[in-house]
Amino acid sequence: MGRCEILVLVTVFSVFVSAQIKFKGPNEPKEKRTDLLMRILSYKDLENPPNYDSDKITVIEADLNVNSFDSINEASMDFKISVMLHLRWINTLITNQFTSVKSTLDYVELDATKMGRLWVPDLYFPNEKRSSFFNVMTDNKMMRFHRNGTIDYTTRLALTLSCPMNLERFPFDKQTCSIKIESFGYTTNSIQLRWSNISENAVALNQTSLPQFEVTGRNYSHRERTHRFRGNFSYLQADFHLERNIGYYMIQMYIPSLLIVLLSWVSFWLNVNSVPARISLGVLSVLTITTQSSAVNASLPRVSYIKAIDIWMTTCLVFVFAALIEFSMANVLSRNSSSEKEFLLSIFRITKIGRIEKEKNGNDITMGLRHRRKSQTDAEKKDLIVNEFGNINLKPEAKEKTEEAALQQNKGLVYASYLDVTCRVLFPTIFAIFNIIYWVYFWKLTVN
Repeated sequence: MGRCEILVLVTVFSVFVSAQIKFKGPNEPKEKRTDLLMRILSYKDLENPPNYDSDKITVIEADLNVNSFDSINEASMDFKISVMLHLRWINTLITNQFTSVKSTLDYVELDATKMGRLWVPDLYFPNEKRSSFFNVMTDNKMMRFHRNGTIDYTTRLALTLSCPMNLERFPFDKQTCSIKIESFGYTTNSIQLRWSNISENAVALNQTSLPQFEVTGRNYSHRERTHRFRGNFSYLQADFHLERNIGYYMIQMYIPSLLIVLLSWVSFWLNVNSVPARISLGVLSVLTITTQSSAVNASLPRVSYIKAIDIWMTTCLVFVFAALIEFSMANVLSRNSSSEKEFLLSIFRITKIGRIEKEKNGNDITMGLRHRRKSQTDAEKKDLIVNEFGNINLKPEAKEKTEEAALQQNKGLVYASYLDVTCRVLFPTIFAIFNIIYWVYFWKLTVN
């Protein structure tokens, strides 16, 4: 055989081998994967739980990946959360399917469109209010079958879960919100739920800082719960420990109310006779504190116990109301008490004289008033004297009465001023003592 013939044979053999590889190479694994998927989907025993015909318990391991805390609502006492739930269990029938088609693949996956007839754990969330699957662009769930019989199931969920809260220390409170997972139809004799032992942390949290809270810790456990008619069921619980950030409430609640209380004390430096200014300042301070207190409670549930924010707002309301009452007392003290008595006595005398004149002469009450005015005018004229230079002066007795009235009025103003000066010191001192007790007490509770 010549050299040319050998070259021709080698070339033909190479072309033949290349053609065979090109023809069978890409299709061979594809045919095995397709056959395996069709075999699994057509196997009816996979529609039932593993070990359904035996007494063996199926253990389902769970991993929870928390993508985000969307919001925590104190009024409805719930929180919204987005999670990725991963479940794993073993079904030995899967190994037989890999062997029957002589597949060398380690695993094969299914998307949501092919999972309709396959069994998945019938889990639900006992503290759930609302829930939904993510479905953009398709339902976010998948299954993966491994050669050793392990089945992985993963799905994404948006949950609104109940979170009972104790708001006695609000806004210095710490809350614990939980995610509970339980089998709905299968008792502990068939299915037991466990957190995964493979991962270092079965509950992963991608977000630790929330607008109003900080996630200070988390723990998880598996337990059993007995229902009256259904039996014993295995369930998982993941607890998230939350600590409220007080920065928002300092800016929006505490500092404004503190400034309003300080503003109400400005009336102590105003003149006692500045009635419109002091009344306006006191009334506006009371209304502002009342409105602010209502705004705080509008976002909170109507609980029967007293919260920490209620103690603060009530104390501020008491201080601004006390400042308004102090002005009323100062205004009363500033008046001439003797003049008030004379005014009341004159009203009583006028009423009495008018009644007597009407009964005696049958005339209208105005006759008595005119007679009273005339007698008062005559008495005033008797108190007047004309000196040698033609000047008109009061008699010494009348002058003493006038000086006494002025002295009484000055004495009332002095008492009112003393009251204002005392309140300038007393109110800030008491409020400072309250602040020290309030902040030290709740700071210790927060630290402990």
